[in-house]
Amino acid sequence: MTNTIASDANDEVVSISHVTPKPGQKDRFVEIQTQFQTSVAPEIDGLIGGRLFAAEDGQSFVIMSRFQSRADLEAWTGSQRFADHMARVRPLIEAAAPGRFSTLYQSGTV
Repeated sequence: MTNTIASDANDEVVSISHVTPKPGQKDRFVEIQTQFQTSVAPEIDGLIGGRLFAAEDGQSFVIMSRFQSRADLEAWTGSQRFADHMARVRPLIEAAAPGRFSTLYQSGTV
């Protein structure tokens, strides 16, 4: 069996970021992300959905956003609205490791 990673701009893509807020900023970070999810996310073209996960260590989070296509993700990350959101959260973040991923297989409804 051969698995290939799709690179077509029309292929679904998932953005995953591991984020560690600065000391004392976890609650504010969650507040901003939650507010964003309820007010802005429904208006993003091509966004299938997103999730915010809290690590069991109590220190970090994972943000997962699923887009219908790479073009949709590129349009979002190149938008002024994204830049504005990042300007709000960046001062709260100690470290962030973003990545983009393509589906090799799927099981269930994650």
